[in-house]
Amino acid sequence: MQSVLVKDVMIPIADYVTVKKEHSLMEVVLALEESRRNRHARAHRDAIVVDDDGRFIGKVTMIDIFRSLEPNYKRVEEQQRDGVLTRDFVMRGIKDLNLWMEPMRDLCTRGGRQQVAGIMHTPENFEYIQEDDSLDNALHRFVMGVHQPLIVRRGAAVTGALRFGDVFEVIRQRMLQCL
Repeated sequence: MQSVLVKDVMIPIADYVTVKKEHSLMEVVLALEESRRNRHARAHRDAIVVDDDGRFIGKVTMIDIFRSLEPNYKRVEEQQRDGVLTRDFVMRGIKDLNLWMEPMRDLCTRGGRQQVAGIMHTPENFEYIQEDDSLDNALHRFVMGVHQPLIVRRGAAVTGALRFGDVFEVIRQRMLQCL
């Protein structure tokens, strides 16, 4: 895969779903729905958060949305900081904290009330990748658990996003060529 570069697979920031930090979670969902209707094959499930000048400041992913709709995940994260996330720990947390028992009842209320600023993820350094990096480099980051999508840069400027599913599609197509 060394011949495939991140810039060959990434989605340019101009083509990505963007929201502002003042938007509500419901507005994020509506923007994602509009993308789904208009893009079909490459519909987005994440949104890029931009400032008033259109500059990247963060992202809202499916995981961020799920975590925001179930406030008890904050308690799980606090308990997990000092330990390892084991199956027993997770199962105990689901039972003890009643995870996802209440949120399904009031999705619309929570979604309209929460602002992007409170749920967005601000990427750490290792969640950025350069346009000219190989897809191998991106794949390693995804497999090792980077919060998706990777944010693509040219130098210091954010130019796009690289989704795990799009990297998988390149791998899948390459494997089919072996037949």
